[in-house]
Amino acid sequence: MKLPFRPPPLDWTRSGPAVPPDGLPGPVDVVVPVYGAAAELAACLASLRRHTDLGEHRLVLVVDGPQEPEVEESIRRMVERPDADFAAKVLVLRNPARQGFVASVNRGMAGSDRGFRDIVLLNSDTEVTAGWLGKLRAAAYSDPAIATVTPFSNNATLVSLPRGAEVNALPAGWTLDGFAALVERVAARERPRLPTGVGVCLYIKRKALDRLGLFDEARFGLGYGEESEFCFRALKAGWLNVLDDATFIWHAGQRSFGASRGPRVRAAHGAMRRLHPEYLPTIARFLHDDPLAPARERVTAELRRRPALPALPARGPRRVVHLIHGWPPWNHAGTEVYARRLALRQAARREVAVYARIADPERELGEALELMDGGARVRLVVNNFTQRDPLSRNALHDRRLAADFRRFLAEAGPDLIHVHHLAGHAATLMSVAAERGVPILYQVQDWWAPCARANLFDAARRLCSGPGPAKCTACLPLTGLPPAPVLNRLLHAARARLTRREMRRADAFVMGSQAIRDSFLALGWLRPEDDVRVIPYGIERPAGPAPRRTGIPDRPLRFGLIGSLLPHKGIHLAVAAFRGVDPARATLCVWGDPQISPAYTAELAALASPAVRFAGRFDEARRRETFAALDVLLVPSLGLESFGLVAREALAEGVPVLASRRGALAELFDGPGPPWGALFDPEDPGELSAWIEGLTASPEIVAGWRDALPAVKGMEEHAEEIEALYERLVTPRSEEDV
Repeated sequence: MKLPFRPPPLDWTRSGPAVPPDGLPGPVDVVVPVYGAAAELAACLASLRRHTDLGEHRLVLVVDGPQEPEVEESIRRMVERPDADFAAKVLVLRNPARQGFVASVNRGMAGSDRGFRDIVLLNSDTEVTAGWLGKLRAAAYSDPAIATVTPFSNNATLVSLPRGAEVNALPAGWTLDGFAALVERVAARERPRLPTGVGVCLYIKRKALDRLGLFDEARFGLGYGEESEFCFRALKAGWLNVLDDATFIWHAGQRSFGASRGPRVRAAHGAMRRLHPEYLPTIARFLHDDPLAPARERVTAELRRRPALPALPARGPRRVVHLIHGWPPWNHAGTEVYARRLALRQAARREVAVYARIADPERELGEALELMDGGARVRLVVNNFTQRDPLSRNALHDRRLAADFRRFLAEAGPDLIHVHHLAGHAATLMSVAAERGVPILYQVQDWWAPCARANLFDAARRLCSGPGPAKCTACLPLTGLPPAPVLNRLLHAARARLTRREMRRADAFVMGSQAIRDSFLALGWLRPEDDVRVIPYGIERPAGPAPRRTGIPDRPLRFGLIGSLLPHKGIHLAVAAFRGVDPARATLCVWGDPQISPAYTAELAALASPAVRFAGRFDEARRRETFAALDVLLVPSLGLESFGLVAREALAEGVPVLASRRGALAELFDGPGPPWGALFDPEDPGELSAWIEGLTASPEIVAGWRDALPAVKGMEEHAEEIEALYERLVTPRSEEDV
């Protein structure tokens, strides 16, 4: 069988002899096609005002057809400036009807002063940074053969940063301007050569544009691929495309195409194969050789710089992958906060990679956002739980997620995989993890494996004794597809078999409380012979010692509640208990995201009295300040709790705890000495009301609890306990016996 001819890659590193010499660099036209995306356009224009000398250069806005009022308002503010000379440097070109991205780009380039001005094509959903245009122009004139220059960006395929060929978030803790300054500071200004520029931000020399012509509107009018076709024409004519490794700009992303993005990309690739058969082989060779790796590594090396921690144990894993269902600040519940604290602590001592989930309704299942967070690589994979397939929608199995996780593990090369939660992904990612042949540590964070609600708390707001197909079907249907009654029973039965089987792939289990261990044994999801360790979690301490409060608290006695605004957390019990409470005697402040369940939030608002205030999402950065304003923390959970992290944080900050007798919360008060809080029965609302009334009438009880507060284990101690578990798992049995 004769194989189809595959042309060799083009050499993108060498210029030809026929390129004319450069003249002196002159003013530049910045061409911005405008169509919708009002918020992104406003940010783009604001950044251009801050960072572009429009006394020297000119801004050309090509408005593609009629626009919404918010877009027109942004254009008006840009044009109608008090400085007449500034306003003269903004040219607005309007298409009477929408003509498309490529036509708008060509009109902007054609409207420039032919033979004089270089061009920068800039997407309207970008933000430029200090010195951007001067640096691009300097790169363009560093070699007469250069036709195009592209800067680094977070979302720009070949020139993405920090991780190439991915969509990146800004590294955690960095502003755009600060990160751009870092990129400039560490740059070698090598200006590596590229097979193609990227149209997010593309500097084009006028002499190249005059010689090569405009973009191919006939074949690429839909958008996608037009700049690559131009750059390949340039390569074949002896020109060069380069990266300006000293410049970074922000790109929000090509979201306006929506569901049409896939067809556009496929159409562009088809056109490129016909016009330039060398295109895909050339891009494949570039990605394989990765000549931009040194430039990216200079940046990521700076991002990994953290205060040194003790060296790793000699026999511990060098590379660890954490698998978790969310990541702060996108998800800020206890499990996600705990996993991040542990992973970032480890990232100072080893290579750490995290596979997590993010919700983004404007992206498709399996698309990803890459984040550098404290030296750890975090891959945030989109799952909106809107897919029709009930196995995928209910986090049981999805082939796209499995394939992506398999690639991720191949890149990370872990010596150990630490599984925190599978709910945002698919249970069968355990099978993918097992393919690596490395130890798997499964951390039991809640009851998700046996219970689709994750807390054995049913739809009628009652504790459940354990799963069963009939009970689970009535509580939480997994599909509406007909025949739903039959399918739901089958799905729940399959779910139980699947999650039990996938848990069995773990080599060891760890959890924060004896309560959850005993529960999993009773339910049959753990066996007595399993390698199970109960290691209570530690808390991350803010800098400096917590202030020690003494004396009897003043009135009003200040109660606080921090948690997800969901029924199983029992928020409604606490809010109802404050009905009729005089706000001069006692108050309740509730922290939680009101958007997580709008219906439940509305229910809470209807229950609330003047003594209750809703404070929105808890601000982790203000944790010490928040606890300092409380006298008692309420934890009124109706569902089972696996540990109670926020309660330990309160105790460490000098705040006693009043908690429901649910799951691991009873273990809060294990230990000798007088009590530092109390437990109540959440099934008896009168008991909680009695405690609130009693503490309000006798605040000296709270003072006594404060005096008895115990020492709380810190994250440092807990992390070392996890290290010891890691070392045991990766150490061969023969070595353990020595």
